[in-house]
Amino acid sequence: MSAWAIVLACGKEQEITAGVDVAFLALGDRPVLAHSLLTLQQCELIEGIILVVKKPRVDNALQVVRSYGLKKVKSLVAGSGTRLSNLKKACEQLPDGASAVVVHSASRPFVDVDVITETVKAGKRYGAAVAAVRCTDAVKLAEKGQKASKSLDRNTIWIAQCPQVFKRDVFEKMLKGGAKLIDDESALLEKTRQEIHLVVSSDANMKIRTPQDFERANAMVSLYQ
Repeated sequence: MSAWAIVLACGKEQEITAGVDVAFLALGDRPVLAHSLLTLQQCELIEGIILVVKKPRVDNALQVVRSYGLKKVKSLVAGSGTRLSNLKKACEQLPDGASAVVVHSASRPFVDVDVITETVKAGKRYGAAVAAVRCTDAVKLAEKGQKASKSLDRNTIWIAQCPQVFKRDVFEKMLKGGAKLIDDESALLEKTRQEIHLVVSSDANMKIRTPQDFERANAMVSLYQ
């Protein structure tokens, strides 16, 4: 069963602030984008990678691909609009032989090869799998503003990350669902009978959303190079 990765490096959720793309910031001795692409390339279960970037960033992305010998990157897609529309564009580039789809965000540079491998295996077995970490803190539900209305059992709470892996048919049905997608693909499956298997990840697989996150990533990068 051939697994192909879609790496999203465009959209508002991939900006550290308006107009500043996380993927092309320097993190250590390489761009943020290069970190996760190199890790995906090292994973034996990943056959090819489709990279989605903003149209003005296509040349920058090509330079990253060539500079770091990213031979598994088989297609560059000029993304625009919503995350869902970008996934649909990327899906059109999947070869006929791709039977599993791995979705990853470029803004998570420290993803681990073992986490990718285990999530791919689980996705192939169960139809859908998500890298995630257990919540270790007390959790409050605030349905209106900052007023806590309920305490949740932290032993049942998981924080979803990427990668998220789907069998090809599950992925295609998911994209046709027409639901609004923010930043978690598997959420589109939660009202269906599709099982979603959680794969234990770690806090190191952080997402860079803010300048503070980027500072933390810079402090961590020496441990991963």
